[in-house]
Amino acid sequence: MQKSIRNNVSTAFTLVMAMFVLFCFLLTFIVLRGLNLRQQKNMANAALDFASITVDPDIARDILTTRIPAISYTDIQDRLARYQRSNAEAVERVSLISFNNSGGTYIYDTNGAYLGDKLEYSDYTGPVKAELINGRNDISLKCGDVVLYFRPCRTVDDMLAGYIVVEIRDNFVKQYMPLIALVYVFMLIIGLVIARLIVRYMDTKLFAALEEITNTLRRFTVEHGENDVMHYASQLGTDRVDEVGQLSSAMQNVFQKINSSTDSLSKALFDANHDGMTQVYNKRSYHSMEEFFKNCKSICIIYFDVNNLKLMNDTLGHESGDHVIKHAAEYIRGLHGENDYCFRMGGDEFLLVMTECTYRSIDRMVEKIMQDEPYLLNRSTDSIKCALSYGFAYAKGSFDYDALLAEAEENMYIKKAELKALLQMPDR
Repeated sequence: MQKSIRNNVSTAFTLVMAMFVLFCFLLTFIVLRGLNLRQQKNMANAALDFASITVDPDIARDILTTRIPAISYTDIQDRLARYQRSNAEAVERVSLISFNNSGGTYIYDTNGAYLGDKLEYSDYTGPVKAELINGRNDISLKCGDVVLYFRPCRTVDDMLAGYIVVEIRDNFVKQYMPLIALVYVFMLIIGLVIARLIVRYMDTKLFAALEEITNTLRRFTVEHGENDVMHYASQLGTDRVDEVGQLSSAMQNVFQKINSSTDSLSKALFDANHDGMTQVYNKRSYHSMEEFFKNCKSICIIYFDVNNLKLMNDTLGHESGDHVIKHAAEYIRGLHGENDYCFRMGGDEFLLVMTECTYRSIDRMVEKIMQDEPYLLNRSTDSIKCALSYGFAYAKGSFDYDALLAEAEENMYIKKAELKALLQMPDR
């Protein structure tokens, strides 16, 4: 058991540390991911703001209509390209695209697309096609390892010139995951080392002392039983002032109690499991053994009942009734063998349970009872007759114990009726 506790403590500490490290990993991931998304959005907004200031929507709309670049077209294109290159670590592309039902048309682009080049709707942009054509709201889309940010670009008379599109590289995995993984591995190693050190400390300070106590108790209970109680009590070190020392002192007190009150304990155990009047097992003891009886390979149940006990008590007094009960218990106790158990189940009811029995042993038992029938329990001077009724049931192999008990009780009531008629007892 002590080794099991040691293993359980070690496992518990390891799991706690692993869960703590996992929690830290998730917390780190969430925090860095949030910071990265915030940085992406800030970069995107800065790029969108710069493009919105740089691009003239009215000129862009005219250029798209005529396909003839204005004088300032190249200058605007260059300014957008320089901005993109200066922020190339995050901003991959800046474009101005006009969308219609068939797709998009580039007006400006920093990634090699020319004026009038077509852009088809993709799996990402297709679902927001209506919004792109309407051009009223900002949009953001995650497309693989980049995030697209859209901002409508409208003319002075509120005509849509197109959407400014900024592609931001989502480099979270490449930039932060190695760092997070490294921190996680480092914390996991540190956590496991701490868990191991704690377990070793507990093993030295606690488990070793508990093992010494356990070994002393084992030698006492297995090797020498109840002999030399105080010798083993002296082996429990009480020089420690911590909880282990208190446990040792408590165990010494237990040994002293065992040494001084063995007889009282034995008597208490006997009284708890036996009927005070008859000294046979009581009903409490029977219920504690029921599971054992249900798993026997062979079993015979004999149910006994005292006829006329109530009339005896009412007429001659309880002293005479007690004599009848004791006489019945003495008779039944004289019947059972080595593997048999006798119980007093109630005021006038007894149960004899035979285990590991054979047909021959049952035949001898039943033959003995039948030869003694009717077995009178009252004194010869008593005016009231009390006889012992019985009923039995036998099973071997697989059986229903409750059904077998009910069968024995039913057979007892049949015999009870026969004896009443035979001895002319009143029906009460």
